[in-house]
Amino acid sequence: MAALPSETLPDVRASVIIPCHNGARTLADTVRSALGQSLPPLEIIVVDDGSTDGSGDVAQGAGARVVESGARSSGGSRNVGIKAASGDALAFLDCDAVVSRNWLDRAAEHFDRDPRVLAVGASIANGRPDRYGELDYFLNHSEWMRGKPGPRPTFPTMAVVYRRDAVDKVRFLEASYGEDTTFARTVLADRGVLWFDPEIVVTHYHERLDWESFWDKQVNNGRALYWTRVRLDRPGRILVRFPFLLFLFPHLWIVLARMVRAGHAGKAVTLFPWLVAGEVARIRGFLESRRDARRSNS
Repeated sequence: MAALPSETLPDVRASVIIPCHNGARTLADTVRSALGQSLPPLEIIVVDDGSTDGSGDVAQGAGARVVESGARSSGGSRNVGIKAASGDALAFLDCDAVVSRNWLDRAAEHFDRDPRVLAVGASIANGRPDRYGELDYFLNHSEWMRGKPGPRPTFPTMAVVYRRDAVDKVRFLEASYGEDTTFARTVLADRGVLWFDPEIVVTHYHERLDWESFWDKQVNNGRALYWTRVRLDRPGRILVRFPFLLFLFPHLWIVLARMVRAGHAGKAVTLFPWLVAGEVARIRGFLESRRDARRSNS
């Protein structure tokens, strides 16, 4: 999909929705990146989910509208944002992410060029290049760190734009992990495609991780893996029935292959023991969720 001349761009009125819980550290930069779009947004809505660090004041000071939420989950907060939004496109942006200026512009181009495109996602860059930041990045975002433009089955809500009429009455699960995959698959539902545009770049400035927080985060990602495979027809669903296959580390080999293709062969070698540890944490979360589900059904 080549770029359209700027004078032919459609009049897309995008509402940028930013869920936030104690995100004051990065929130101002996030809002400024949304305000600085080459195609200006209609509005920027920060959904403040019980923050205690002054996130609401930071958001207002940076130029966003603040909506209070009692959802206590990122999925629930995005639902509050959808209800408050008035745009004909819903642009979801995480409060610890900064997106390139062409985000809304290029999403508008794709929407205008092909009515089958229901959502547009970006390439993800790591804003925390320390050991645990890199480990988290490669384990969880390697699918979107580079590649050719084209359809993708899902995309995290870190920075993704949906047509509002495609979303219709679909809402996020009231959860903080796995909710973005479920949302994407429900919106698409064989009716259209989610387009990956590597020319759009979102840089993720996630919290600084230490060993304990890195481990806990991977356990939660393992739980999300289980529930998305239970609810959706996603690659790896066989693991729900045959969890012993997890110990062949299928995801790890996929991640390593992506790292090599992206020019990170050296890091694949030096980080290998830590990547294995992260996979063990993911397996633990998967098995814990599977055990809990079986208990609740017994």
